[in-house]
Amino acid sequence: MTREEAIKILVRAQRGLIATALSEYEHKMIEALEMALSALRGPTREQVEKVWGGEWIGIPNMGVYDIACSKCGYSTGIRFWSSDFCPNCGAPLTDEAVDMVMERLEALKDGKDD
Repeated sequence: MTREEAIKILVRAQRGLIATALSEYEHKMIEALEMALSALRGPTREQVEKVWGGEWIGIPNMGVYDIACSKCGYSTGIRFWSSDFCPNCGAPLTDEAVDMVMERLEALKDGKDD
């Protein structure tokens, strides 16, 4: 069975339960189905950005601005930094970095190894 087939089956089961008068057990079953579907679908880009995403921010340092990570506050000590990820915490700090994280998560979800 593929991931997509499993998702379709779980969605059908969930819809079938919602269409009936529900007992406490059936409410728990719907909750379990929602958890299973969430695990099968994987995180959305918005979830990745919310949990891991950050950005390079300028912080004042003796009249100039150093670059720092908005997630952990790590300062590079220099005014310009070209990395997509924070060297301290690993947070993706650019749109390209978030795209890389999403590709890796999709590969994991699909069972592919790089």
